[in-house]
Amino acid sequence: MTAVERHTLIEHLESKGLSARAACRWAGCSHAVGRYVLRCPDQDAKWLEEMRKAARANPRYGYRRVAVVSGVGFGSSWRRWKQHDFQVAPQRARKRQKKDKSPSQPQQAEYPNHVWTYDILFDRLADGRQFKTLSILDEFTRECLGILVATSILAQDVIAFLAVIFQKRTAPVFLRSDNGSEFTAEAVQTWLEQNKVDPAFIPPGQLWKNGFIESFHDKFRDECLQREWLQSLLEAQVVIEAWRLHIIPSDLTVRWLTKLRQSFCCPVHHSTRPDSHFSWTQKLRQVTIKRHLY
Repeated sequence: MTAVERHTLIEHLESKGLSARAACRWAGCSHAVGRYVLRCPDQDAKWLEEMRKAARANPRYGYRRVAVVSGVGFGSSWRRWKQHDFQVAPQRARKRQKKDKSPSQPQQAEYPNHVWTYDILFDRLADGRQFKTLSILDEFTRECLGILVATSILAQDVIAFLAVIFQKRTAPVFLRSDNGSEFTAEAVQTWLEQNKVDPAFIPPGQLWKNGFIESFHDKFRDECLQREWLQSLLEAQVVIEAWRLHIIPSDLTVRWLTKLRQSFCCPVHHSTRPDSHFSWTQKLRQVTIKRHLY
């Protein structure tokens, strides 16, 4: 029995003609408990309103992400989530594909800027015109490094977009992708070789071997593209970039990450190349990384 339910029972017994002491005795609690003025209802109402605002602004967020945005603890968020029937609409069911016995992810990321992954996603504007997005993701930190939005994305566009990101960040060791013509083009492969980046292509038809970018695109479509009514390409670029900056771990969200990822998952960080990766592997042996951001 909760404190609110206990006080409700005492008030009901007092309404039947019992004294305060008799009501407390029949309710099975002390007189001091019956006289205590509850303060939690006012606090619950305040935090409940904050959670509702966060849930309305981000309808695809669960109780953990709502707790981070609203500033409520995970335990309090879970209690209010169950009491007030917060719900997240179920995602569309997807057919499971058979996996082979080969390693699921060759060249797995062991430290920041070790393995990046990129892929293209299609969508349409309000007038039916099609546009593409090119997303680049760091597989270790799960940070989205950039999203290119255009009506068409060719090999030259891929090179130009990567060049802009390479100016801000340390180039990766491997760059994972599928076998799309934009990624297998000779110009792209030559440019990557000049920048000492090794391509890591997944086998045709085995999208689960590029699971990080597929998971990111699933949330990207669910939390951004399906919620917005995009009138023009410029509006799509502005809205998508705003959403990308929104999901980058900030000082507010870093508090619920593990200590190892707190040092990595900041808006700007520059990591070294393989000559210092042994320090990363030593940390990985000591800390268990919980990868729940994307």
